[in-house]
Amino acid sequence: MTADWQLPTAYWRLLTGNWQPVLFTFARMESTAKRVLVAPLDWGLGHATRSIPIIHELQAQGAEVMICASGGGKLLLTEIFPNCRFIDIPGINIRYPQTGSMAFSMLMQMPSILKAIRTEHDQLQTIIDAYKITHTISDNRFGLYSSKTKSAFITHQVHIKSSNSLKFLEPVLFRMNQSRIAKFDELWIPDNSPPNNLSGTLSDTSRLTIKVKHLGTLSRFTKSTSQPEKKFDCIALLSGPEPQRSILEKRLVTYFNNSSKKCLVIRGMPGGEKFQETEVVKCISSISDSELQNILHPDTLLICRPGYSTLMDLAMLGHRKTLFIPTLGQTEQEYLAMEMKNKYGYPLVLQNQNFSFEDLPIGKPLPDFKNQNALKKTIGEFLS
Repeated sequence: MTADWQLPTAYWRLLTGNWQPVLFTFARMESTAKRVLVAPLDWGLGHATRSIPIIHELQAQGAEVMICASGGGKLLLTEIFPNCRFIDIPGINIRYPQTGSMAFSMLMQMPSILKAIRTEHDQLQTIIDAYKITHTISDNRFGLYSSKTKSAFITHQVHIKSSNSLKFLEPVLFRMNQSRIAKFDELWIPDNSPPNNLSGTLSDTSRLTIKVKHLGTLSRFTKSTSQPEKKFDCIALLSGPEPQRSILEKRLVTYFNNSSKKCLVIRGMPGGEKFQETEVVKCISSISDSELQNILHPDTLLICRPGYSTLMDLAMLGHRKTLFIPTLGQTEQEYLAMEMKNKYGYPLVLQNQNFSFEDLPIGKPLPDFKNQNALKKTIGEFLS
């Protein structure tokens, strides 16, 4: 019986006094409803942007999507999915160091991190009951799993890198990460299967027992055959947590003002105010996907963090004139920047180093995922 006939038939049985089939019909209608909570981590915009194709595919397969997001990620997703219900579950408030190792800083903050994970896990149970959620998809939010729902965890970072002086911590960090991921039903890796992958050894799953799915490239962009117009010599695409985002912004604006190039600074702050413009530098708080794609000319230098979501966007767009500046102390970005340099020839500089526009090498095309049905298949199996 199709959904179109279920409700009229139920009313007819109700009128004729046949109560048992009525209850069965409504129970079956209730059980087939798929209500999915998608929860990206609020550390920069990358986790939110790579949730976009996942939400689109969930909706295409008939699921009702609810979104748990905050900060800039929530503003971004609200613009794209205005008809979705948004839920607030406070996440982990990480303090990023201005200097030193991010891995060591996180280890020192571990008691507060574990407390926040327990809190968000407890709040999720109440929300599941209140909104009848059937599935949860968590992008790097460790507390958002439940025995009441089917759950998937998204990450490309199974192995956490540490600085050279703290390499001895990596086995400990892996075991901690592994134990948290194992609480979910499935692990989704937004990458190709090795060896043709972007994340290198970060996503090595050989020591995991959880069911693993590779989703391929998850990008907010789509491939385009049209040539964008060159409006700028350089575009700086900023993102990530404070205070490092502001530190890099101030440094780049000063550098651009002293150059003769026409530059655009995209601050990565949806809803924020733009800085005062000069003849050389234009600053905007954020930009739509289509607008960015229309101005990212092959001869325009893109300066950005080597965040993993940014790498997937570059793989999709095919943009090769890029300079990476990893967040100071963020070992994951430092590792990815070196991968891009050693494998594909992309230049990188540290945040406190000087650099020049001139004579920067052009990187090789990044590997893109050819099997575009991977995401569709994974979500179809997940919802079933």
